[in-house]
Amino acid sequence: MPAWLHYAPAKGWMNDPNGLVHWQGRHHLFYQYNPDGTEFTNQHWGHASSPDLLTWTEHEVALFPGPAQTAPYDATACFSGCAFEHDGGVSILYTGVLGDAQLPCLARAADDGLSGFVKDPANPLLPAPPAADITEFRDHSVWHEGGRWRQLVAGARREHGGSVFALSSADLRAWDYDGVLVDRAASKVPGAVWECPDYFAMEGARALLVSVIHEDGEEGPAVWWMTGTATDAGFEVRETGVADVGDRFYAPQSYWASDGRRIQFGWIRTHQDPAGLGRPATGFMTLPRELSVRHGRLHCEPAAELSLLRLTSTPVPVAGASGLEEGRTAGELVLDASAAEGMGTVALRAPDGAEMTVDLAAFAGLDGPLRLFWDAGIVEVFRGGVVGTWSDLRVTEVAELRLDGDAAAAGGLAEVWELARPERLAGPAAWPDAG
Repeated sequence: MPAWLHYAPAKGWMNDPNGLVHWQGRHHLFYQYNPDGTEFTNQHWGHASSPDLLTWTEHEVALFPGPAQTAPYDATACFSGCAFEHDGGVSILYTGVLGDAQLPCLARAADDGLSGFVKDPANPLLPAPPAADITEFRDHSVWHEGGRWRQLVAGARREHGGSVFALSSADLRAWDYDGVLVDRAASKVPGAVWECPDYFAMEGARALLVSVIHEDGEEGPAVWWMTGTATDAGFEVRETGVADVGDRFYAPQSYWASDGRRIQFGWIRTHQDPAGLGRPATGFMTLPRELSVRHGRLHCEPAAELSLLRLTSTPVPVAGASGLEEGRTAGELVLDASAAEGMGTVALRAPDGAEMTVDLAAFAGLDGPLRLFWDAGIVEVFRGGVVGTWSDLRVTEVAELRLDGDAAAAGGLAEVWELARPERLAGPAAWPDAG
């Protein structure tokens, strides 16, 4: 059963969101995509768009590897990258892969619908990583500042681990290497390798997110944020934190909507969920999220549009089990501040008895209500700017909620919202169960 709220292609493998841009009234979501199977290989760029962050149209593949005769630099795969407005249109920078070589490449949208991209004859833009000690070099974040284009590429250096590298250009084709922007030692963010940099300025601060490949035997959160200030020497980190406290979130990217909001999507790694194997499509995107920087810390909350899906609410007790009138594929549980503070876990049980339990300990001590969205086995929890993502794709419907907490929760309030299903618009392949 496909999700109601979370975007996924009708078939194939999907991972990192790429090239996110709000262009001519539509939100464009590109993503790493294998159209020919449900394994991580053969990376193209898939494409979907939406007028409202709720209803998505799946389009034809937008970026293809190769061909080897004319574009050998990406004949193996087209890895992650970003989109930006340029000369009245949209361009992208992405990582072209040929065997073990991974180098930055430029392309431009062929039309205003962003249906495909024309690769630049200058590709690849660098013949090799710009310093001898760079061992990994991929994924891009690009903006225009001070009369020049600025680019960040993530990766690693020998004996230094996770690093982000800075480059600049006058014309998007010839790039100067400006050095290491920030690394593991300067930030205290872990990781043997960093991937998927996402860098932006907001409310007097700079924010940088990286996805972490840990050292062998090391465990911990997969995505971290840093905030601080840009200096001539690089990026002076003031605060750091975990971007998602769950176990499925990776490779987020964000972009500016036309109303000034910073919207984020991330990849939900459902290939790590045994119940997700054998399906026609692997991987989901998160719900759309809004980012801000508050008191020097990254703050994340569900996009305002999600509240438009609310239909009717049902009060539920904040301790014990609460049956729903019928199994619901998607819904929203809201706990007020007192109930959220006293809550320990929330269990979601399917009609066949399958159950997933979400530990809410990471949300204790934060401000405001707690909002928990469930959707065909995916759970996202938001409170006080902190978010967590989990999945158990056995729980495709929820027939019962069980809220377990201490006595502090006894006087609190809770409600369950039935959510409307956004219409799915057929793309290359119609969605099953779309009726």
